[in-house]
Order: sequence, then structure tokens, then C-alpha cells
Amino acid sequence: MHEIVLIRHGEAAKSPTDDDPGLTALGHKQAEQLAGHLNVLYPGGQGVRLMSSPKSRARQTAEPIASLWQKPLEQLNDVIEIPSPEGVSLAQRGDWIQAFLNSNWNDLTVAQHAWRNGIIRALKSIESRPTQTSGPVETTLVFCHFMVINAVIAEIRQDARIAQFRPDYTSQTRLSLDNDVLTIVELGLERHAPHRIQ
Repeated sequence: MHEIVLIRHGEAAKSPTDDDPGLTALGHKQAEQLAGHLNVLYPGGQGVRLMSSPKSRARQTAEPIASLWQKPLEQLNDVIEIPSPEGVSLAQRGDWIQAFLNSNWNDLTVAQHAWRNGIIRALKSIESRPTQTSGPVETTLVFCHFMVINAVIAEIRQDARIAQFRPDYTSQTRLSLDNDVLTIVELGLERHAPHRIQ
């Protein structure tokens, strides 16, 4: 059995013009606190692999623990945030996401279906992917996004609702991978105060 931990990025700077915003000052603080917490759970990073969405907010959330453990941060392109439908501008994306949360996974565009299927394939193939980490790997930490986490949970539950839960910044959702089967071990902490999804 392989443990996969989906970690949502820290608070990101919201922007109607920047398609790849980094973390806010609070987000950087959250990432530092996360690193301390992860080092307690996995002392020295023994047996742990680090992977991240290519987006700055995810990578910046992972960088403190990568630095602490002196481990490579491997890019996993498949866990990037959901693509907007054609015709939805960057300035309109926030409103589209908020409305989308109340819809259904069956309503995805062809590109979005490919995105979701790619996430699941990537997670199921983690054990067989070449790694830059030395020694055996028992746990993979995947730094990613709100919609990625919800897409995975919906797939495992076979539930068509978009919003399965509202993972807070730097929350950790734990899965197990055993013989190509993903299972939910524990959902991450939820954020109950409303906020715009980035």
C-alpha cells in the first residue's frame, strides 16, 4: 500500500490579471507552519516523495518542506487546477468557479473531462513513475488545488457533486493506493468561512 497525501496550497494572491499568482504573506507563513507539521509526521522526510502542480502557489507551499528535507520537488503537471471553459476570461474565472461548485461533474467540457481523468491516472501511476528521491518511497505528498482534491474525492466516492468538501489552505487529504485502487483514509481540514477559490 502506498500513501498519497493531497495538500492544498496556502493562501494565494487573488488577481483578475495574473494566471499564476503566488502566495500572500499569510500563505508563506502557512507553508512554513505546514513544513514544521510535516516534519513531525515524517521525521526527516524518510520514505517521502514530494510532487507539485506547476502553479506557483502550489510550488511555493511545498518549497519550505523541500528545503528542510533537502529533497527534490518533482513537477506533476496532471494536478494543475481545472481549466476554464472556452470563452471564460481570467477576470471571469472567479465567478465561473463559484457557480461551478453548485453543478455536476457530468457537466464538464471535453477538456475538463480529460483534466479529471488525467488526475486519476497520474495518482494511480505514482508508484511506477521514476523518482528523483533516493531510497524506497512509502508516501507521496502532492501539493495541488481545491478542485483537484474535490475531483479525486468525487471519483473515489462515485459522487457527481462538484463540491465534496471545502479543503482549507494547506489541508492534508490522505489516500491509500493499493493494486490500482484509491481509497479515502482521511479528508483534510475544512474551511467553513467563505472565500474565493483560486
